[in-house]
Amino acid sequence: MLLEKAPTMSSAVPDPHFQPDSLDEAQLAHSDDTNPWQFIDISTTLGNAPAADPDPALASQSSPQVSPQTAHKWVCTRVMTGHSSWVRTVAVSSNGNFAVSGSGDKTLRIWNLATGNLLYCLTDHSAWIRAVAISPDNTCFASVSNDNTVRLWRLHDGECLGQLEGHSSWVRAIAFSADGKYLFSGGQDNKICAWSVSNQALLHRFNGHTHWVRALAVSPDGTTLVSGSHDRTLRLYRLQGKGTNHVLTGHQAEVLSVAVSPNNWLLASASADCTVRFWKLNSGRQITCFKAHPAPVNCVAFSPDGNLLATASNDSTIRLWHIDQGKLVAILRGHESWVWSVAFVPNTGPVPNLVSAGWDGTIQLWQYQP
Repeated sequence: MLLEKAPTMSSAVPDPHFQPDSLDEAQLAHSDDTNPWQFIDISTTLGNAPAADPDPALASQSSPQVSPQTAHKWVCTRVMTGHSSWVRTVAVSSNGNFAVSGSGDKTLRIWNLATGNLLYCLTDHSAWIRAVAISPDNTCFASVSNDNTVRLWRLHDGECLGQLEGHSSWVRAIAFSADGKYLFSGGQDNKICAWSVSNQALLHRFNGHTHWVRALAVSPDGTTLVSGSHDRTLRLYRLQGKGTNHVLTGHQAEVLSVAVSPNNWLLASASADCTVRFWKLNSGRQITCFKAHPAPVNCVAFSPDGNLLATASNDSTIRLWHIDQGKLVAILRGHESWVWSVAFVPNTGPVPNLVSAGWDGTIQLWQYQP
């Protein structure tokens, strides 16, 4: 991992974007499979990009045809309660067994997803918790807070492994490197800190953003760190191998969430401007932009196979978009107010389960029931 000095940025000029009409529930209910609403032709735009590697455990199973006609098959099967304030963030372990939530009640909670039972409630943070991330090997997780700290925890018993101090203001975003050896945190000091997980040492600070860092993601191949900011830009930092660092512009309001597709081709960003934008990860070129919700989009997440994109919004809904079909395939309603976080649950079948969290203080589990 190349962390010796701050990278030099070069601007990526976005292509003119395609802006489709917004899609409401009436359109969803009457969508015609023979005439799909396509906001993007992914295979053409990416030059027939290779598909994500299939999960061997699912290879023998037939994948159901997810479409607008099957939207009613998405069901909220469990509501997990216990937080006494809004839930800002939820993360799911890569084996699909556990979820970790962080709240305005200053607590972290570890949940058993199979049963919905609360396993541990952690109270070390002294202020609101803004983000959590679980290590790729599921041994530990990290949390960040308005108390200006990053904390590391052991996942299986909730023991605090350390407190990392390097930010001078609230910390808003957190992400592990693909190999789990490094941790990246972003804060309201406009900085991104890179940490060693093994000895918890601060290795580097990335500068460049002119406002708060709101979102972080690392590509599954470990080559690229992506940040989104209140300054309305995204930045691509190349951590390994060749590649140019980029500043991506186009959003008309703060960038609230970023996610990289499992095959490392697509970058998705969500913003308070109500749009989602797709970018090519290798070049930083904008592919398309569409209005995903009638309110700010707080979170984006790719499904493990890369076929679906989930978006969560202040309009109280979660929306599911099929990448190859270019369709809105479901609108999930269950939260009573803003939905702030959404994550897919790996290893739960051909169509993975989904976990969401929001202002109403609940964590909700969604399942596709064919």
